[in-house]
Amino acid sequence: MNSHRPNDLFPSMSGKILVFIVSYEAQRHIAGVLERIPNNYWNNPVLHFLVIDDASTDQSVNVAANWAKEHSVKNLTVLRNPVNQGYGGNQKLGYRIAIETGFEFVILLHGDGQYAPEMLPQFIEIWQQQQADVILGSRMQSIQSARRGNMPWYKVLGNRALTILQNKLTGQNLSEYHTGYRGYSTRFLRSVPFEVNTNDFHFDTQILLQAFHVDARVVEFPIPTHYGDEVCRVPGFRYARDVILSTVGYRLHRMGMMCSLKYRNLQPTRYRDKTQALYTSHRLALNELERLKPNTVLDLGCGPGYVAEECRKLGATVTGIDAYEPLPGKMDQFIRVDLEREKIPVDLFDYDVVLLLDVIEHLADPERFLLDLRNHSQTTDQVRRTPHLILSTPNIAFVGIRLNLLLGRFSYAERGILDITHKRLFTKRSLLRMLRDCGYRVEKFIPVPVPFEIVIPTTTGRLLGKVSNFLARSWPAMFAFQSMVVCRPLPGVHQLLSQTERHLTSEAAA
Repeated sequence: MNSHRPNDLFPSMSGKILVFIVSYEAQRHIAGVLERIPNNYWNNPVLHFLVIDDASTDQSVNVAANWAKEHSVKNLTVLRNPVNQGYGGNQKLGYRIAIETGFEFVILLHGDGQYAPEMLPQFIEIWQQQQADVILGSRMQSIQSARRGNMPWYKVLGNRALTILQNKLTGQNLSEYHTGYRGYSTRFLRSVPFEVNTNDFHFDTQILLQAFHVDARVVEFPIPTHYGDEVCRVPGFRYARDVILSTVGYRLHRMGMMCSLKYRNLQPTRYRDKTQALYTSHRLALNELERLKPNTVLDLGCGPGYVAEECRKLGATVTGIDAYEPLPGKMDQFIRVDLEREKIPVDLFDYDVVLLLDVIEHLADPERFLLDLRNHSQTTDQVRRTPHLILSTPNIAFVGIRLNLLLGRFSYAERGILDITHKRLFTKRSLLRMLRDCGYRVEKFIPVPVPFEIVIPTTTGRLLGKVSNFLARSWPAMFAFQSMVVCRPLPGVHQLLSQTERHLTSEAAA
């Protein structure tokens, strides 16, 4: 079976700007929409027009194609989906084509005439002058204008109520979230997983929330409102419910209380400074460092370097190792190493404390990693004290995970216990067993509670943190959000062999 990329299927589609017209049962309106597009845009090498009909049962496709032939238009492509994709699903096709065929900007226009094609120049001008990632044609910057365009009162009130609620939840200040007249830069579209969004009408809400999540530049401008004889296919109450649920989910994602892969951002800079909140693995590890008073610290998987910076404040010399560069000035020495694939070029036993915070869950074979830490050591100094290893990892048996499984839910997320990048997860018992099997003597187990103070940086967050801390210490296997262990490595292979007493050799035996 042959597979094709969009730029292979549509080699004639070229230009900087794609005007993408979504169409469904639009036989009575599509020709009028095409007629109203500025004449100088037709056969313009900078623009291309794409109509995707979503498996209509009428003659929409033929009407559009015949209009193009009658007007000798060369920069119009008309497609018909073999199976209905839904409003959101149809957009996914258009945006994927825009990306793969090399367009820089795509404007969404509706084939039923509800949005004025005469406003296309404003979209293009704003994009060219402001380099906006998302441009919204808003009908609600003036309620009077919306009413003059025959928008029903119940739609005006519903639109306004939903927008106020969404602004409150997102921290934005838009005049309308529900316009279908939009422009997106393909640079923005490449940066978000829009293809995992819904195929339904609240696709427009979800892609806008994705824009907020990646700090895209969003610009609004007023457009006229038109409600005529077109058929409204949006189910009002279900649409409102879906919009509210999507926006609340986004808000919870931003707070860290829930996660959705729709808003994932897998860049290493997503890690936040958690050293000052009371009940995080980073703060608890630093508490142990204050007790141990090390002179030298090896921070494996150091990330941006927030923990390393606090270690230096305690008087320790810090070496950091990670696949990504830390922020400048956070540690004394940094070595770039991919812990999954490369050998660590330093000796575990040359340091007083080794930090392995929130790392082993990202490794496919943490047992081999821990064994190699010990066995690659060449240190033969028997006087030197064995280093402490402070390790933390999520508790897969946390009560929240158990309850979700009980309800039949298991969803990976951007961060948290079920972070999409996690490869191995442990309960308290399986973690302690692995450490023992790999040659580490456990000295202390520290249950880490839910870091509510990170999620809710208020008195309420601190109070919830105290409650969570009490529960985690009372029943770690159930209520600990993470497990932290302070342990010491037993001597590795090279150390043991270097200290082995030889009582008989083959030559002596001969």
